[in-house]
Amino acid sequence: MATPYIVIGCPTTGGGKVISGNSSFLIESKAIACVGDKATCPKHQTVSTIISGDPYMQVFGKAAARVNDSLSCGCKLLPQQNLAVQDNGGGSSSASSSTSSKDNLSSFLSSESFGHRFQLKDQLTGNPLSNICYEIEKNGEIIHGTTDDQGFTELVTNTSAEEVTISIIYEEHQHG
Repeated sequence: MATPYIVIGCPTTGGGKVISGNSSFLIESKAIACVGDKATCPKHQTVSTIISGDPYMQVFGKAAARVNDSLSCGCKLLPQQNLAVQDNGGGSSSASSSTSSKDNLSSFLSSESFGHRFQLKDQLTGNPLSNICYEIEKNGEIIHGTTDDQGFTELVTNTSAEEVTISIIYEEHQHG
């Protein structure tokens, strides 16, 4: 199941809106909101702080906020966009031994690597943009690719969190 990320202007369950974000990471030309960013809350007559986010999507060291993440007043964040989403895989798995799964998790966490696949969606219909050419720029490197049938890019990994730029390629051109 895909969960949209939160941007400035997204509504809250308390009738407010997100009012701060990180302008270095834009979704549909709006700054992404992260843990520590603010939202108004008419229900509780306060300006609340986003207190939960996606631990796997770090924007300059802060977890990116998602739909249903919490505010300090107790309200939740609601979506305004669905172009950039977090994908939790939607499946389930089981391990034959709890020790084995703990060891695997520990090994994964100690590797200190970051990775993310991005799902590209049509802004008007919300449908995945499948088999679309894209470029991802990270740390001066350009990654060329084509989205899969569900609109996902390839996995982008690194040993530290960093900003990326994603471009959809509409014109046919040579990949370098």
